[in-house]
Amino acid sequence: MKVLIVFNHPAPYKVLVFNELSKYVDLTVLFERNKAKNRPDKFYSENKYDFKSITLTDSYIGNEGSLSNKVREYIKEHHNEFDLIVMNGYSHAAEFWAIRYMTKHKIPFILLINGGVIHNKELFIKKLFKQSLVRPASYYISPSKKSDEYLIYYGANPDKIYRYPYSNISFRDIVKEKVDKVPIRQKYNLPLDKKIFINASQFISRKNNLQLLSIFKNRNEHLILVGSGEEKEDYLNYIKNNNMDNVTIMPFKEKDELFEILKGCDAFITLAKEDIFGHTILEALACGIPVISSNKVNSALEFIENGKNGYVVSLDNNNEIEGAIEKVTNIPFENTIKTVEGYTIEASGKELARIFEELHD
Repeated sequence: MKVLIVFNHPAPYKVLVFNELSKYVDLTVLFERNKAKNRPDKFYSENKYDFKSITLTDSYIGNEGSLSNKVREYIKEHHNEFDLIVMNGYSHAAEFWAIRYMTKHKIPFILLINGGVIHNKELFIKKLFKQSLVRPASYYISPSKKSDEYLIYYGANPDKIYRYPYSNISFRDIVKEKVDKVPIRQKYNLPLDKKIFINASQFISRKNNLQLLSIFKNRNEHLILVGSGEEKEDYLNYIKNNNMDNVTIMPFKEKDELFEILKGCDAFITLAKEDIFGHTILEALACGIPVISSNKVNSALEFIENGKNGYVVSLDNNNEIEGAIEKVTNIPFENTIKTVEGYTIEASGKELARIFEELHD
């Protein structure tokens, strides 16, 4: 079976899923651009492709978007060569023109989404526009219950939604037993006598790390922020102005090193204002540490059970957040890794192949 997938950039976790999928189908992936503007080159450094890849090099816009007509032109010229066409996104102009072309010419396609957030204050005309792109799909593939609700809100037929285990962790990433944290902390000059909480994210407003810093300002626990982005100087100024000696800022880390650091910590914490999925939650659980997350992160709503493997908290309730910080490190190690069993890259690729086979039949 020959499958075409359109996606905006070769994010490493996506490449790994596509590599796994290519074990089952003859896969071509058309990337709309070679990298996201707000991602360091290092983010892509380990990518290897086991599938046919095509990368557009024109008309980039914003951090991840593309204005290129070449997605539409490629589908126009080659759609008869594929058994299935999968649009892994619809929010950029290049995707919009491709979906419009397929709708007009009655070319079936599947809409695969990474997640979605319903904005209740959204302009009605904007909602209608999104519906015009979601409704024409023949089928939908979704990673979570909240994502199902998002698709239905924008016009998807619930009977045509398929669920798959969206993941960025492989089976080998899941730790099998407790890790000795001391050598890891010594390696990275981290305190041995404090509970350590970690956040790995882009340093941007949506990730809401300034609120996180404000909470740790008066706490004894240590906080690690791993990442890069436009707000880094704001973080450094906040730390300096508040004389905080319980914060470590680390630059972006490649997967293996990040996972090592995660294993040396006691818990993961994110207070993101919005996240259509939230891969780092799965990463933390795979490394055997519990999670505190805002209720604005879809993967937290899907995977975190209060008191079992972490806590889901409200951004407007600092007492609730601090209460979770007090309790979360008492959660048993076994509860964390059990959560992600079955939610791996291997399972993701295999289930996508199964869905494609069913839809092709």
